[in-house]
Amino acid sequence: MKRILLFPLLIFCLNVQSQTITELWKPILKHSELAVYFSGMWNKLGISVPSYKEKLTVVHKGDHFKLIPGADKDSVDYLVELKAENIENMAKHGADGKIDTYESYRIMATLFTPFVRSALSHPMMNKSLQLRLASIEDHMHVYLESPTNEEVTTHTLLFVNKQWIVADGIHGEALREFHITPEDAIRYQKAAFKAQKEDTRKSWRKFKKFYLDWREDVSREK
Repeated sequence: MKRILLFPLLIFCLNVQSQTITELWKPILKHSELAVYFSGMWNKLGISVPSYKEKLTVVHKGDHFKLIPGADKDSVDYLVELKAENIENMAKHGADGKIDTYESYRIMATLFTPFVRSALSHPMMNKSLQLRLASIEDHMHVYLESPTNEEVTTHTLLFVNKQWIVADGIHGEALREFHITPEDAIRYQKAAFKAQKEDTRKSWRKFKKFYLDWREDVSREK
């Protein structure tokens, strides 16, 4: 009986792996609601999936997406490494062209930490004096919580040797703790990306003000 039950599952897994990412995602590329969801978070997203042995770039075209083979870190806004399950879940989540609150959590659980890691690598985010003047702590914990509070994705922010380290999971004794929803994560990502793309003193000043206001809503000192 076990062999009978396992055989269809094995065939399903083989069929999924035999498809390319482009083939899996083709049905969702034209969904305008998905394009609206990601609007303002990135323009070109580089993706690497070792288990598929593929790299590609997702280009946001306003009301749809375009896939380009390959991912050059110097020509994309973010370069993230995903697992096969992330690719397959995205195909499922986007199949109907809609993103509900739980699907939004699963998407941001996959992308938010890489987004933060990339944003904090910008030189404007690593000015020690500015961080001290803004009273930004050098050790923080971030909890991205699902709508049901049954799942959580975490990372730790550490400012060491004039640069930010973003580590998966919770490490050490933080000075501040963030508890955020997918919507909070999206607000942060859009503000950070806008500052990153404009890359002017004015845009970074606006982001600083946004961040301090946002921080008051979603965090507390330890």
